[in-house]
Amino acid sequence: MANCSEDFPYTSILYPELENETSVIVIGVIALILCILTLVNYGEELWFMCRVYSLTPNRNYVILILTIFPILSLCCVLGLLVPRSTLLMELITSTLRAISILVYIRILMGYFGDEDKLVTDMSDEAMTFRTPPCCCCCVCMNGSKISSGILRTIKLLCVQMVVVRPLTMLILVLLWIDNKFKLTDVMSTSNPGTYFQFINIISLLLSMWGAIALTRFVEPKLKECRIRLKFLSVQLAMVFSDAQRALLTFLASRDVFDCVKTRGPMVQAYRYHYGLLVLETFLLSLLARYAYRYQDPPYQYDELGKEKSEMRSVPSSRTNLKLT
Repeated sequence: MANCSEDFPYTSILYPELENETSVIVIGVIALILCILTLVNYGEELWFMCRVYSLTPNRNYVILILTIFPILSLCCVLGLLVPRSTLLMELITSTLRAISILVYIRILMGYFGDEDKLVTDMSDEAMTFRTPPCCCCCVCMNGSKISSGILRTIKLLCVQMVVVRPLTMLILVLLWIDNKFKLTDVMSTSNPGTYFQFINIISLLLSMWGAIALTRFVEPKLKECRIRLKFLSVQLAMVFSDAQRALLTFLASRDVFDCVKTRGPMVQAYRYHYGLLVLETFLLSLLARYAYRYQDPPYQYDELGKEKSEMRSVPSSRTNLKLT
């Protein structure tokens, strides 16, 4: 492989080059430790969900959200250890992040029991789509009563990314196999990845738009459920990945990063990106732990919540009888 190549190196070429690069080895060890800590944190969360959180309707969705962070961390470490797997890791992580938005929406609806109960309970409130990132300045978009049609629109906005993200990445993988695309290509009109990148950005904005609109709408009813932190952990996972990769690849295209032996600027940009993502994913897993790993207040919209509320009220009523 030529020096300053923009092809991801094979491990047989990369590892001999790293033997004398102590700083890179130290960073790699730190990334591996952070990945292990993320996995340990997830294992404890899983134990908590199965033992303490086992009766709540949202448990499976919460477990799915928490599972995303260790998988993201593991994929980033694999991308560092085996650079040629980068495109495959991008396919896996993009799909997981797209699914996380839809799962988060299902968790919000689960707090009300189902969609019909959400519509019934929030029927007196006005919902508006005049929110970031798409229409925060559109004064013409007035609030309207919540309905099943509006909920279907929100779900459609989130579902479309679950379809668009994996599909675009799969097409890019096929183009890469046919030697018509490289992940390290500079964005240009001749690069097919440029067009798919714009499609993914539009898809992400639409998905975030629906999620933010629903979050703002139901948050007053779910003040004790840490809704904003739940959404923030998912949202930042998307932002750190897409925005950070775009920034680093832009800097690499302007030759801000130097070549290191066979690794060109774009290859270095992706290695920096994955190294930072391991740290960011670990921090986001801690945020998600605080947001999701706790006993939710009683569900007031399902039978389980009513039973819990009644069980809590019985001891207090007995205490009042004793005092009288």
